[in-house]
Formats: sequence, structure tokens, C-alpha cells
Amino acid sequence: MGIRIHVQSIYTPSMPGFGDGGYDAINDGVMRLYRQVLRPDTEVRPQFLPRSTYYTSHVYLEMINNIEVVRGVIQGEQDGYDVAFVRCGNDPGIREAREMVRYPVVGMTEAAMAYAMQLGSKFALIGVDEKSAPIVERNLRLYGLENRAIADPARVPKAEGWDEGLHHAPRWFTDTDYVFDKVVPAFEECARGAIEDGAEVIVTSCALYSAFTLAGYNKVSGTEVPVLESVAVGIKQAEMMGDLHRSLGLTTSKHRTYFNYLQPEMRDQLMAPFFPDLAEKAAAARQAEADKSA
Repeated sequence: MGIRIHVQSIYTPSMPGFGDGGYDAINDGVMRLYRQVLRPDTEVRPQFLPRSTYYTSHVYLEMINNIEVVRGVIQGEQDGYDVAFVRCGNDPGIREAREMVRYPVVGMTEAAMAYAMQLGSKFALIGVDEKSAPIVERNLRLYGLENRAIADPARVPKAEGWDEGLHHAPRWFTDTDYVFDKVVPAFEECARGAIEDGAEVIVTSCALYSAFTLAGYNKVSGTEVPVLESVAVGIKQAEMMGDLHRSLGLTTSKHRTYFNYLQPEMRDQLMAPFFPDLAEKAAAARQAEADKSA
């Protein structure tokens, strides 16, 4: 059996703001990306949230949303998946999730930054909105990677029409010409400024840029500077970490930062007022295991 990846979304199955069918077009495109970069026998399960604050570039709304994100990651482990992948450029909830589960948890932008360090000395990050930039910079500090990024590391395209282009984001996943005619020029204007400031690798920090992988865009034109699209890099790293978890037992350290001294029974008891269904499912699984051993 191939590696099984639990892919955790930060949104519900339908999302306001993208019009009829727009969100489906994005999700269908991302599934095509997974099939493009993963092995044929790797299983991917997209998991949506039962409720979402949607605007996770706001730290308070991100905090609330992370409750459901971590819940989803725990569910993935309970369902027997080998690794979890959180599909959002702000890497929400990955530290909290690592404390609560035994299997590996991969954040897409963290994964791409780790890869960027193997491809160049300095990297920059490009997102889609100014509100997310401080969150990306916060994560950069938490990961201890500030000295590998350029000054003013998290940037956003500011070309005329960029904000309007975001309203057409579903089209990024269905129209390759639109990507190269409207999205890439604004992105590259931003990237060239980062290159002038010392960037040798560009890392995307929003899942919308997964359209770049589908379009075959991976290098700033006229340069030898690679563009690491974080969904593609992150899901591939998740596959590798799932391999190593299954074959060698490698997973998140539980020595200090992500150590959880609670037994699963106590964890589920403390979470029961918030997630009674999750606690009941865990209790039933433990009982079934006990019955099998009896």
C-alpha cells in the first residue's frame, strides 16, 4: 500500500468570495498538482473544516481556526494516515498539531524554505496580501531561518491590477495563458526586487500559487533563480516524510518543544467539551483494540 497523506485545508468544502464553481476549480487544480508530483500509489485525502473563519491572515481569526485545523490533523492520525500536510502558506496550527499527534506534520512554506536553503544562500518569500506578510515573518523567526532570508523577506506584488487579479484566482487554475499574461508579470516584478536585494531563491507563501506548478512556471524569466511553489514542494516532502515514518519510524521529536505528557485518554477527556465526537471516536478505537487483545 502506498503512503497515505492527510491534507488539511483551512476552509470548509465551499468558500464565499470565489463565485459559483470557483472554489471547486481551485480544489480540482490542486488535486491535479498532487497527481503531477506524487507517486501513483500515494493516497491523498483532502480534509475540509466543519467551520472556518476564512480570514486566517488575521491572527485572532487564525487562532480560532487553528482549533479546527488541529482537530482535523488528529483525525487524520486516528484514521491511520502516515503524515499530515497543512495546505496554507501561513503554516497555521502546525506547531500545535505536532504536540498532539505522533505522525509527522508538514507545513507547506516551512517545507519550501527548508528546500530553498539547499538551492541557494538567501531566499525571499512572496505572498498575495500584505496582511499575511507579518505572519510569514513571524514563522520565519520561529523556524530560526532569519539569517537565511534577505532583509524585508516577505513581499507582495504591487503591480497595477494585482488586487483585481486576485478576484479571478479560480481562473489561475483553468487558464494557463491568463497565468502567464496577468499573474506572472506582477509576481516577477516583485521577485526581481527581491533578487536585487540578494535573493537567490524565491519561495511562494500562498497556496494560490499552486497554479504556477500546473502552468509549468518554476524560474524567474531571464535569470537562473528558481521559484519554489510551496504546495508542490510541501506535498512532496510530506510523501517523503510519510515514507520515512513508515519504514524507519522517524517522526517529530517529543523531547521538549513537542513533548506531550498527556496520555491519549487524558488528552481526549480534556478536549471532549470542545470535540465530543472526536473523543467518542478515540474511546471506541481504544475499546476495540482492548477487545482484540483480550
